[in-house]
Amino acid sequence: MHWKELLPVDTLQVEAAGLLHEYDRKILTLLYQPLIGAEAYSLYMTLWSMYEHQDHESMTHHSLKVMLRWDLKKVLEERKKLEGIGLLNTYLKKDQDPRHFAYELHPPLTPERFFNDGVLNIYLFNRLGRNRYNELKKHFSSKLIDRDKYENVTASFNDVYDSLHPSEMVMADENDEPQVPAVGRSENKGLVFSSPRFDFEVMKQHISDMIVSNQMLNKSVKQTIERLAFVYKIEPYEMARIVEQAAIHHDMLTEDLLRKEVSSWFALENKGKVPALQLRKQPEELQEFHKKEPSTQEEKAAQRYEQMTPYDILQRAAGGGKPSQADMRMVERIMDEQNLTPGVMNVLLDFILETQDKKLSKNYVEKFASHWARANVKTVREAMDLAIKELEQPSPKKANKTSNRNKTSARKDKVPEWISNPKEPEMSEDERAEKQKQLQKFLSKYKKD
Repeated sequence: MHWKELLPVDTLQVEAAGLLHEYDRKILTLLYQPLIGAEAYSLYMTLWSMYEHQDHESMTHHSLKVMLRWDLKKVLEERKKLEGIGLLNTYLKKDQDPRHFAYELHPPLTPERFFNDGVLNIYLFNRLGRNRYNELKKHFSSKLIDRDKYENVTASFNDVYDSLHPSEMVMADENDEPQVPAVGRSENKGLVFSSPRFDFEVMKQHISDMIVSNQMLNKSVKQTIERLAFVYKIEPYEMARIVEQAAIHHDMLTEDLLRKEVSSWFALENKGKVPALQLRKQPEELQEFHKKEPSTQEEKAAQRYEQMTPYDILQRAAGGGKPSQADMRMVERIMDEQNLTPGVMNVLLDFILETQDKKLSKNYVEKFASHWARANVKTVREAMDLAIKELEQPSPKKANKTSNRNKTSARKDKVPEWISNPKEPEMSEDERAEKQKQLQKFLSKYKKD
C-alpha cells in the first residue's frame, strides 16, 4: 500500500540539519552501512549529493526513482530505514496537492557516541563479530601523544594577535544586512523511540523501595532502561531484578552500570550471544510478490506471509498481546539452527497454531522445522504447499484402519477458493472431513482481501 504514502508526482526538497563533513562519509560507510544495508546507504549519499547540487529546488519522486533505478516502494522502504536510525527526518507540507516532502539529512553520531550508544554498537558487534568490531573501534580511537615526553611550546592568542585602536575600526551599520543565523554543526540526537512501550509501573511493583529509590530512577536512567529493554527484549519483571542487582552491587544507578549488568545477564541467559538488528521479514530476493500484485486467494495469502514477521504471527495468536519470551526465544533458536527464512517460519507457526488449538509445542515445532529444513524450503509458497500436503495426508494411526461408517453422514467442509481440485488420498470420510476442517481453519483468515 506504498502508493498511499508516496506517488511519483509528489515533490521533494533536500535540506540538512547543519553542516555535513567529509569525515561523516567515513562514519556512514564503516559504522552505519553494515546496519542499514547498501541500499539505504546509497539513498543517503544520493540525497546528500542532491543537497549539495540542487540549490534547494524541488524535484519529483519520479526523478528520484529513475536516478536510483528503484520503484517507489523500494524508495519508501529505504527512506524509513534512514528515519528509524536517526539519519533522516521527513516533513510533509500541509494542505498541498500534489504532496511536497522536505527531507532533512542528519549527520551520523560521532564515533565516540556511536561506540557508547548502548544500542547501535551492540548491533554492530553482532553484525561484524568481535575481531572486526575491535578493529573499527581502534581505527576510530583518539591517537593521543604522551605529553609527559613533550614540552608544550604552543603560542598563545595574545602572542600572535594585537588589538586595533578604535580610530582604526570601521563599524558596519547593523541595518546594512539582514540578520541571518549562521550554519552550524547540528549533532545527531541519537535514536528516537516511539511512545514508551515499557511498563515502568509493573517494574516498580517488583522492586524493593529499600534497594531502589525513586530518586535513582531519574529521566536518563529510565531512558536507558527502556532502550535496553528493547534491545535485549526484557520484560518489566526481569528488568526489575537486573536493576536491583545493579543497585545492590554499586549503591547507585547509572547508564554504564545498567548496560554492564544487562549485558552480563544476557550473556548468561544466551550463552554469550549478542542481540541482532534486522528487519524480520522475508528477504526481498525470496519474495514472490515484492514487485507484483497477487490475483488469487493463494497469492494473497502468500503475500501476507511474506510481509509479516514471526512476531506478528505470535502476537495475533495472543489476541494482540505481547508474545511470551519463551516462545520468541524458541522461534529465534529454531530459525537460527534450521536456517529457516522468516516467511517460512510464519507459515510453520500459523500451521501449528491453527491446527493444534493455539498450542505451540516445542517438540511439534522442531519436528516440522527440521523436516522443512531438510526439504530446503526457502519461499513462502513452498512452505504453504508442504503445509497443505500435510493436511491432506492421513494420520499414521488412522492410515491402516478401515471405516465402515455411513459415508453420507460424514461432513465435508468447504475449503478456500484457491484450493482447486484437492487430492483425495485414501482415508476415511470422517478423517478427510476433519483434515479439511483443519485446512479451512488454517487458511480461512486469508479469504478476505
